[in-house]
Amino acid sequence: MANYTPKNILITGAAGFIASHVANRLIRSYPDYKIVVLDKLDYCSNLKNLNPSRSSPNFKFVKGDIGSADLVNYLLITESIDTIMHFAAQTHVDNSFGNSFEFTKNNIYGTHVLLEACKVTGQIRRFIHVSTDEVYGETEEDAVIGNHEASQLLPTNPYSATKAGAEMLVMAYARSYGLPVITTRGNNVYGPNQFPEKLIPKFILLAMRGKPLPIHGDGSNVRSYLYCEDVAEAFEVILHKGEVGHVYNIGTKRERRVIDVAKDMCKLFNMDPDSSIKFVENRPFNDQRYFLDDEKLKSLGWSERTIWEEGLKKTIEWYTSNPDWWGDVSGALLPHPRMLMMPGGIDRHVDGPENAEFDSANLAINTSQIGVQVSKSKTSIFSKKPTLKFLIYGKTGWIGGLLGKLCEKQQIQYEYGKGRLEDRSQLLADIQTIKPTHVFNAAGVTGRPNVDWCESHKTETIRTNVSGTLNLADVCREHGLLMINFATGCIFEYDAKHPEGSGIGFKEEDKPNFIGSFYSKTKAMVEELLKEYDNVCTLRVRMPISSDLNNPRNFITKIARYDKVVNIPNSMTILDELLPISIEMAKRSLRGIWNFTNPGVVSHNEILEMYKKYINPEFKWVNFTLEEQAKVIVAPRSNNELDASKLKEEFPELLSIKESLIKAFPHSPMVPGRLSFLSFKMG
Repeated sequence: MANYTPKNILITGAAGFIASHVANRLIRSYPDYKIVVLDKLDYCSNLKNLNPSRSSPNFKFVKGDIGSADLVNYLLITESIDTIMHFAAQTHVDNSFGNSFEFTKNNIYGTHVLLEACKVTGQIRRFIHVSTDEVYGETEEDAVIGNHEASQLLPTNPYSATKAGAEMLVMAYARSYGLPVITTRGNNVYGPNQFPEKLIPKFILLAMRGKPLPIHGDGSNVRSYLYCEDVAEAFEVILHKGEVGHVYNIGTKRERRVIDVAKDMCKLFNMDPDSSIKFVENRPFNDQRYFLDDEKLKSLGWSERTIWEEGLKKTIEWYTSNPDWWGDVSGALLPHPRMLMMPGGIDRHVDGPENAEFDSANLAINTSQIGVQVSKSKTSIFSKKPTLKFLIYGKTGWIGGLLGKLCEKQQIQYEYGKGRLEDRSQLLADIQTIKPTHVFNAAGVTGRPNVDWCESHKTETIRTNVSGTLNLADVCREHGLLMINFATGCIFEYDAKHPEGSGIGFKEEDKPNFIGSFYSKTKAMVEELLKEYDNVCTLRVRMPISSDLNNPRNFITKIARYDKVVNIPNSMTILDELLPISIEMAKRSLRGIWNFTNPGVVSHNEILEMYKKYINPEFKWVNFTLEEQAKVIVAPRSNNELDASKLKEEFPELLSIKESLIKAFPHSPMVPGRLSFLSFKMG
């Protein structure tokens, strides 16, 4: 078969790991090819991965999502694309167990959009679809011949299932519409630029910090590892010599157990494996072995060039030379990461590893022998204090207390403010003493035990909710500090334009329409005034919920203790999911007003049904009307739906309220005491 010569190539996901190496190689080696890169810059992408190509005349970067049909069609036509190399995908198995819908959206729907655009434009001469060895499922431990390209697909986890589903679409478009497709299925890849949720870069960064290396299960799982440049060469060969309609395995017969990878890492970093390897809970399902037959690709002239020891040495050298490439990756280094799938890229806030404790002077790596000494007297790699330091107001409050715990978990320095918000001199003293990078305001008056208290304590409510908040915002602006302000969404009520059950929520720019309680009046007033401060990020919280059902402020706990409950749908905030997002918003320097709720609504009866299902099968409750409720409360309550699409667009991984709510229920018996009256603190 004659060699294929492309002219204009679209590479999807090329700010990611593997695709960036392929793009850089093609741009460097084939100056006559025009390479257009399309990437939405998700959490595991980084424009710096394409630095070698950014000055090349045959390189063009487009930030965008493959799920946008209009964008994809526009690029194919305006750039005269004749070849697509489709790498863009969510790929981390751990993440797929926690947020499988996002994998379906990216890996299946995104692929479908590309295929349909190819059909409509009718100009594509090659569509190279990048899949994975995991679609084959588990290989028998005693198998001596690996899975060949015609082997049955038996995926075992949500990630590999979506990749197999995408392959079926590719095959269907090839057969139905004659699309010239080639599919690849590859082993594990390692090397420079890889996001550290994956095994090898995670081990390297943990070893650099002198931390234990976590291994799922007993470490007997077997994997095959290929160095990234060898894989980039494989795609170069397949692009030019691959036969349309065929599948090519990209693999190696050199296998390693995960425990052996960890031991190799310990050896190179002079760490004691017995004390440095930590066995943790296994994945819900962890394939024992993937083994590929790569003879078909070898027949095209490709072969693996980089031996394990050489590739590992190059990889360690790169990470120790670029420790801050990915910024704060503390979440990725957890044994079972659940990374936010967030937009990133060149404009993303990039920090050094928080509290990255090892002695940079002892990170000695040379070409003759790798040796990484972890100093006993630990200092920061940057020889300076960690980048982030939060000043938090609201220590005794629920949200303020949880923020402190989150900072500890993420190894972010923080201190609680000692000053009262209404005292400007005390706030100035806090800022001058603590020298924060960001300020979080979780202080405020909501009432004791509920918002009815504010009706008879209006001066105190104004002092904190209005004067104090404005005072803090003004002091922060004077010092160039971003203030994350936890506000409330209880400033709206269902109306003719936003009727109950319509799915039409109030947007950030909508004017508050609820003044039934004095509490809500003060919160609406201060929100309007804060619009004059460009250093404030206002987060509208509603009916906060967490997995801690012992907390009396938890909305689940509240209504489970009421004798009677009004059944009405509302937007709500699942703190377990959204508080970490508030920290990420600070890192991204986001500003303005945000509806800080999970998308959608849930009724109070639906919550209690879940409570009955997961907590107490004997639980019973009685409903009553808003009119009946009004007889036992002082101030009316806000009921509404907030439109969370702005937050969802910034954080695509954000779960709907009902999906997130299920996760908030601990599956253990607990029967809280019942209260004899009904009153809501909403917001």
